Amino acid sequence: MTTQLHPDGQGGASGVAFLLQLERRLRPLHDTGGILALSAQMLGQRLGAQQVACFDIGQALHAPTLQHAWSDGLAPGAAGEYFLGDYAASLADALAAGQAVAVSDVASDPRTALPAALAAFTRLGIRAFLNIPIAKDGRLAALFVVHSRAARLWRADEIELAVQVSERVWSTIVRAQAEEQLRLLSAGMERKIAERTREFGRTWQVSPDLHGVLNLDGYFEHSNPAWQATLGWSEEEIRTTKFFNLIHPDDLPRTYAAWDAASQGQPALRFENRYRHKLGGWRWLSWVAVPEGDKVYCSARDISVEKKLEADLAARNSERERLWRSAQDLMVAVDAEHCFTAVNPAAAAILGWLPEEMLGRSLFDFIVPDDAGATRQALAQVAQAPHESVPSFENRYRHRDGGYRWLSWVAAAEGDLIFATGRHITVEKEAESTLRSMQESLRHSETALLQSQKLEALGKLTGGVAHDFNNVLQIISGNLQLLQMTVGDDPLAAKRIASSTAAVERGAKLSAQLLAFARRQPLKPLVTDLAHLLRSMEELLRRATGETIDTRMMLADDSWRALVDPHQLENVILNLAINARDAMAGQGQLTIELSNSVLDCAYAARHADVVPGDYVQLAISDTGTGIPAELLDKIFEPFFTTKREGEGTGLGLSMAYGFLRQSGGHLTVDSLPGHGSTFRIYLPRSLDAETELPLQLSGPVLGGKETILVVEDDVQVQTTVVDMLRGLGYFVLRASDGESAMHIVGSGIPIDLLFTDVVMPGKVASTELARQARLLLPELAVLFTSGYTQDAIMQGGRLEPGVELLSKPYRREDLARRIRHLLANGQHVTALQQYRAQLAPQPPTPARPGGRNILLVEDNADARAMTGDLLGMLGHAVTAVGTAEEALPLLGTPGLELLLTDISLPQMSGAELAEVAARDYPRLEVVFSTGHAPANSGVSDPHARFLVKPFSIEQLQQALLAPDR
Repeated sequence: MTTQLHPDGQGGASGVAFLLQLERRLRPLHDTGGILALSAQMLGQRLGAQQVACFDIGQALHAPTLQHAWSDGLAPGAAGEYFLGDYAASLADALAAGQAVAVSDVASDPRTALPAALAAFTRLGIRAFLNIPIAKDGRLAALFVVHSRAARLWRADEIELAVQVSERVWSTIVRAQAEEQLRLLSAGMERKIAERTREFGRTWQVSPDLHGVLNLDGYFEHSNPAWQATLGWSEEEIRTTKFFNLIHPDDLPRTYAAWDAASQGQPALRFENRYRHKLGGWRWLSWVAVPEGDKVYCSARDISVEKKLEADLAARNSERERLWRSAQDLMVAVDAEHCFTAVNPAAAAILGWLPEEMLGRSLFDFIVPDDAGATRQALAQVAQAPHESVPSFENRYRHRDGGYRWLSWVAAAEGDLIFATGRHITVEKEAESTLRSMQESLRHSETALLQSQKLEALGKLTGGVAHDFNNVLQIISGNLQLLQMTVGDDPLAAKRIASSTAAVERGAKLSAQLLAFARRQPLKPLVTDLAHLLRSMEELLRRATGETIDTRMMLADDSWRALVDPHQLENVILNLAINARDAMAGQGQLTIELSNSVLDCAYAARHADVVPGDYVQLAISDTGTGIPAELLDKIFEPFFTTKREGEGTGLGLSMAYGFLRQSGGHLTVDSLPGHGSTFRIYLPRSLDAETELPLQLSGPVLGGKETILVVEDDVQVQTTVVDMLRGLGYFVLRASDGESAMHIVGSGIPIDLLFTDVVMPGKVASTELARQARLLLPELAVLFTSGYTQDAIMQGGRLEPGVELLSKPYRREDLARRIRHLLANGQHVTALQQYRAQLAPQPPTPARPGGRNILLVEDNADARAMTGDLLGMLGHAVTAVGTAEEALPLLGTPGLELLLTDISLPQMSGAELAEVAARDYPRLEVVFSTGHAPANSGVSDPHARFLVKPFSIEQLQQALLAPDR
């Protein structure tokens, strides 16, 4: 608080003179009490006050301590602590703000008229007063008070004078205290200097550090004994040798720099250099030099040991740094919060993360969640046993590319950190996994191989049995059919023949199942749309399983095609559905699912009969009783069944297994007792277009006059088939082996068809017989027969293209239709070839005005191509297709005049196609092409036009004429 004195009153010239006098009298004083006593007396006398005092303010204003006071001798009061109570509380804010407080009458002033305060003022004899605050470091430190026994009005100049006095008194006290502290300090320093001087003398002599006083010429004027102890030089040698001559050449530049700094007055220097030892070698010294006047006072400590340790440590650190940077293992340090504090560069190579990307982050940000729990336990074990050996642990860290890497860790705790080294073991882990998989696959493969070998052995056995059995059945069946033709109207004989024939058919079915299991049945695989096949079977399956079975089909819209014999596959599906029905006791849910599946190498390794690749998967699931685990390996064996005696032959699943293996496929089963079974059929995917279904021969049983050569080694079978063919009107030659047959073929006798068993004794196999016979007779038709097909006419378990086979046992009707079909097609194609050859020299003519627009429907590719060529050569415009389904959308082709269709077509017959054409396009002409007589064609329209195969060009031209011609 600063106040200027007014020129009048107490603050005028006399006030200034008073203050000057006060300062003069206070200047020689150093005692706080004397300063306060003099100033209080002079101020009290100047103001005519009865008492002037100074209170020290401690922790609170309401209880100050009165230390120094002056009074006129009449006012009571003594030094000590005073309790101001409510009065202090009322004045605290003003005093703390540095404002002087003037009270003219304590009895009337509301700040002091409080009962407790008024009683205290009365006891002390105070009626009026001034309070002058003194602040120190922003805090109220002291309070000057001026008391009056009588009430009085304090003038402004009096208040100002009191303020000026208090400020000067306080500054004088502060100065005196500082001077006293300085005096005490000086006295202490003098004592210490004297003590230190004595100590210095002793220290100079005994100190291991090198001390010296260096002049500006570079010579040590004084040196202590430590020089000789450390460097071997005596005090005289040091004094007479310029110090630069003792310094290592490499250290001279830094030493000159320090010397120049000292010369320029730098107060203190610190540097290191090497001094030469008298006996050779160098000692590292750490210097502290203080220039003063023309001298430099120096002290040096021998740090050679430290330097060596430092060099060793630097070398080790350098090695560690090189190891840290070049290590292929991941090295890290983590804190108590499991955050990375250090990561070596191997992190980038192993995990793809840069070290700086990992620093500060929790290691659990990178650990695969499944491994987090075990990692926490391992780290806790490491932290709890810092000096004990802790087993290594493994976990997986996320790689930047989204995968993970396996790491094997060795860790140790030191302080609050855990240091760990992780070795990258992903390759080893994958190798272990691969080895386990290989071992598991090997175990599965061994099991599958044993099972496959067992089934293979059973297959060979059953195949051989089926071969002989079929021959026996053929003899019985053929003789029964011949006998039936002679019994006439004898009902008893007809009944017995029918019963025997039914028994033969049951035996033939059993034999076919055995051949299927043995993978020796003749297959005619077609590229098949399984979704279409299953939809066509849906009604059959529902009838077979019954109304109480909920049959559901889930067929993928994008299912692939497969190369498979569709008729055999239908039998497998139907058999599995019936088995499911029986397992559900007539009630439950049957689910048939069709989807695409890719079987990889790992799957193939577990299944010896599987080749990796694309497959069509057909799953048939039921909710039945399921199959016990101990029986799963036996269910595909022939004659094994879980059904009660008399309810099944035990050949259904073995037949399915053999058929699918023969088709290049695979069959598995998953079953849980009480929860049902799922059979999964896998068939290799085919990229070819869907194949048309083969022609199903039907119609009347017709014979002919052609010549047939029968080659059969079983005499009884041979006799039976010869009698059947002769009964159909054919001229029949017979041979018992291939060599005999070749003699007949080579004799020049005209032969139209060769009917030979596949399995033949002798040097000439059946296939070689057929090949050589066709060389001699190019138009010869060939029909194979067998009860046990071998690889001679099969390729990959399937009939070779172009091979015709009639499996034993066969019926007279099947034999007649097949032979008639082959002979008719052969004759028809031969005739077409001849007609084409006759017309070939003529240049082809475009459709002329008299030519017709014809739609040709013929399932035989050769006949279709040649008939189309002939029609084109005759000047007609031809569109040729192989099925009625392809022909249907073409019936409405603008300008189409005539439909020329074969009757026997793969699915919809030619007769059915003609009915659609007559209904929707009544003006379209229709001509039927058939190998049968019109009366036996199955066409009911009496006005139908026929072209009987084989036909001549004239017959073809005549058939194409419009009715009005």
